[in-house]
Amino acid sequence: MKIHYQLIKQWNKTFALFSFSALLLLAACDDKKEGTPSKPSLSLDASTLSLKLGDSKDIVATISAAGKIKNVTATVDVGTVTLGDITSIVGKNTGTVTITYTAPQALGPAKITVEVTDNIDQKISTDVNVDVAAQPPVDVAAGNVEGTWGPFRTYNIRGNINVPVGKTLRVLEGTTVIIDGDGTQVNSPSIVVAGNFYSYGTERNPVLFSVPEAKRTKANIFAGLWGGILATSESQEMAVIYTRIEFVGAPAVANTNIVTSGELKEGDPRFGLYFTNPNGRFVMLNSTIAYTKDDGLRVNQGRFLVANSTFILNGQTGGDQLNIKSGAVGDVAFNVFFQGATNGIKFSNSDGRDPQMEANVYNNTAINCGWRQTKSGRGGSFNLEKGGRGKVYNNMIVNCKFGVRFPKSPDNPDLANSFVGYNLYYGAKDVISAQFYPLTISSVAKGDFETANDVSGATNANNPNFVNFNVTTFDEVAAANPANMDLPAVWNLKPNTGSPAIGKSKTNFTTRFTSHTLDGKTYNVPAPAANIGAIQ
Repeated sequence: MKIHYQLIKQWNKTFALFSFSALLLLAACDDKKEGTPSKPSLSLDASTLSLKLGDSKDIVATISAAGKIKNVTATVDVGTVTLGDITSIVGKNTGTVTITYTAPQALGPAKITVEVTDNIDQKISTDVNVDVAAQPPVDVAAGNVEGTWGPFRTYNIRGNINVPVGKTLRVLEGTTVIIDGDGTQVNSPSIVVAGNFYSYGTERNPVLFSVPEAKRTKANIFAGLWGGILATSESQEMAVIYTRIEFVGAPAVANTNIVTSGELKEGDPRFGLYFTNPNGRFVMLNSTIAYTKDDGLRVNQGRFLVANSTFILNGQTGGDQLNIKSGAVGDVAFNVFFQGATNGIKFSNSDGRDPQMEANVYNNTAINCGWRQTKSGRGGSFNLEKGGRGKVYNNMIVNCKFGVRFPKSPDNPDLANSFVGYNLYYGAKDVISAQFYPLTISSVAKGDFETANDVSGATNANNPNFVNFNVTTFDEVAAANPANMDLPAVWNLKPNTGSPAIGKSKTNFTTRFTSHTLDGKTYNVPAPAANIGAIQ
């Protein structure tokens, strides 16, 4: 019992010592807690913002920090923020700072986060929710224009507008230009360019030149509701990048430049896009010209590049999707020509201007072209004629009325300086395959030039096997009637594995130019690709 008593006595002493130590520790902790400053507080004069594209607005932050202000930050997920000078409030218990938010050139929500840190690294943050909306449309009266349109703005054209000689109009990404024409001479404005014109869309935010949305219908495919973008001979440069131009072709008006120059007669349908200057430069990349009453694009003169673009339903009963004339020299590559009235491309030295027309036409795809042309012996795919010269390689020609044509005399091209071969032909009907080499109207027979390297054969042979486009059900009778044309569905013209187009191109030739520089920007001419056709 004595031993147990001693143990208990010793344990009591130990417990008492431990309890005393614990109390001291708790007391110390309480003392420390009582000495810690409270977390900072932060209030903003706005918890939400509503801004237009590109606009800026200030937010004032009021801060209180018992532990004194160490740092303030402001971040945003979309757009930009600028924090005012905080040196005057650092080390103080209270202060204010201004935060400036600038909305991006993109619609949608954004979130600003403001954070305050004190000297013992306690933090507090507050969010501001932002809604970025479009700027109101701009009405453009008839007359002269210059400067910059956009980005991300809508412009309503109220009459004929002109870019004067020596002036420049730049149209930036996400811009929509609405021309509310009615297809008459009086009420169908044009954009006439005597200066320079640059349309700078992007893949994500292209530029659009069109009619009001309610008029973008099947019934208006060939209505020709406005007058297009038409350069004069004074225009030095035009660049059309990631831009869509549609529903063009209103009748030409007397005493306008396109008529007085002799290019069109009064009442003729105007072109979607037109360039004519032997010393000028024209570039069209990643763009679309759709639903025009006559030619989609006409390049009369100048050094040019047309690449990676799409031409859709150009020409009601005549007209070419791309029409190149004398005085023009350049390259046409990786374009899709869908259901043009006559040719995907006609390139000709007609009118005999200097220099001689020369075009390298390679790695393009023409589908269902030529059937709406009402004149006998006309219509087809790629037509080189009237003293023009050039190369026609690696093109895919699918269900077109005629294959590549070098017309016979007197409309023949410069045969000594013209080349053709390595093209792929597909026809779903005998009437199509019989005209891959239309000898009654063309001087190119299978085996001539380099056509021994063509991929061609019987009806239904050499299906290009597109990822998403059925070529076997084509009806040439229905295709001849403009009333049967409709706004096309989405397609994918990349050839599947095993396509006869793969690896069949000629690649050991040089392009006409290597690059073009316009408005300080350089555009490289694409090299020929291994697979026949536009989409690799």
